[in-house]
Amino acid sequence: MAEAQKLKLIDGWEVVIGIEIHTQLATQSKIFSGSSTEFGQDPNTQASLVDLAMPGVLPVLNAEVVDLAIRFGLGIDAYIDQASVFARKNYFYPDSPKGYQISQMDNPIVGLGHIDIQLEDGTVKRIGVTRAHLEEDAGKSIHDQFEGMSGIDLNRAGTPLLEIVSEPDMRSVEEAEWLYGCGVCVCVCVCVSVAHLHLLCYYRPSG
Repeated sequence: MAEAQKLKLIDGWEVVIGIEIHTQLATQSKIFSGSSTEFGQDPNTQASLVDLAMPGVLPVLNAEVVDLAIRFGLGIDAYIDQASVFARKNYFYPDSPKGYQISQMDNPIVGLGHIDIQLEDGTVKRIGVTRAHLEEDAGKSIHDQFEGMSGIDLNRAGTPLLEIVSEPDMRSVEEAEWLYGCGVCVCVCVCVSVAHLHLLCYYRPSG
């Protein structure tokens, strides 16, 4: 870390940063149904019985989702799990009809890997990637079109996501920005479109 960056921190402490990058996989259909993922369509016109969680329906995994996740894993020299398992993550969202999310916990499809970032001074730093796991997105709540109430658009429900989780190896915001940029490059190379970033930042005593 440059001296100018160190001066911004509390004396005797250093910043520790890890990030999550939520990426939307560039498939034409959803992760567990044949519904289209095309953007900009009328509300609730791309939600099948599976997306609506109607009784008796069963999810069927989209093979292209698995292929794209594996491509990303290979792109970061990661371990690819031969037995990847989905789990039920229970929480309530008004725009999640099932009341839970199908995600991965104990056996993510992509295991330990790394991304090398080149900093402004030319040095190369290796950032560990803990995992990248598959999951489905929720729908969207709309609050500005109905007076006194909210609308629900389920077109995004079931959209395939790949959540990329880094190790807390970064020591400045600049390093986090470089990692995000490199992660975007890898995603573009394997036809994955980046959605958004979560930044986890805390301080610890230096050393």
